[in-house]
Amino acid sequence: MNRPGLFLTWEMLKAARRNVGGLLLWALTIAVTLAAGTALLLLPAGGRSDGPITEAFLIAGLSVDLSEAAVDELAWQVWAWPEVTQVSFRFPGEQDPVPVEARSLVVKLSQPAARTSVEQKLGATPGITGLTYVERTVKPPPRIPVLARVLALIGLALAGAAAIALGRLTVEKLARSWGNALELLRSSGLPESTLRIPFLAIGALVGLVGGGLYVALLWGALAWAVDDPAVRELVPQITTCGPLASGLGVSIGLVLGVLGGLVGFPSRRGHS
Repeated sequence: MNRPGLFLTWEMLKAARRNVGGLLLWALTIAVTLAAGTALLLLPAGGRSDGPITEAFLIAGLSVDLSEAAVDELAWQVWAWPEVTQVSFRFPGEQDPVPVEARSLVVKLSQPAARTSVEQKLGATPGITGLTYVERTVKPPPRIPVLARVLALIGLALAGAAAIALGRLTVEKLARSWGNALELLRSSGLPESTLRIPFLAIGALVGLVGGGLYVALLWGALAWAVDDPAVRELVPQITTCGPLASGLGVSIGLVLGVLGGLVGFPSRRGHS
């Protein structure tokens, strides 16, 4: 940033102290915009919840002669079968999906009808000492109504428009507080690019504040969601999205603030 730009930015910051309320309101609308966008991305597809589904497993006991490396290789081999969707290891005493008394592989089938085929393959596999078939019925997590996503989209559009509109009005108000100073600066030959610097700087500062408010709101919501199993079930990504959402929120908030400063800049054409 050149020296005239730094000087003008400092003068703009001093002028902005008289409109702190408007700047905070602008920052708040940016935070609301970011929150609405996050809600839209995190909300799962709406609609009616599916009915209960049946999960099928084969519990394969493992020979004591198998090393850990051999067990790991066997698990990957079984997982590659088309009838198998997941393979996991269980120690004696573990309870999921049923209690096991020896080292075992839990083989999740793609459907109950795959039982016979997988049993035959596992029965012919060295190191398997026994097989137990298990079925359980589970209810899929509930789905958020389609209306929720529609409302989130409407909220995002309204908040984004409000953020840009407030940015424009606030920046225009700051420009008017300079009186005829801008025209004098233009008459002195100062380029438009330099005159834009303080307005963009104010927008960037407001955007960062809005991003900070959003991050505080986000982590507050995450702290609440961690202790609520229903929320975690409904929106699984909510427990892992914090760092990425924070970085994107601050970056997008900065962009929104600069955009507000850009559209609010009193160009020569608008004041000719």
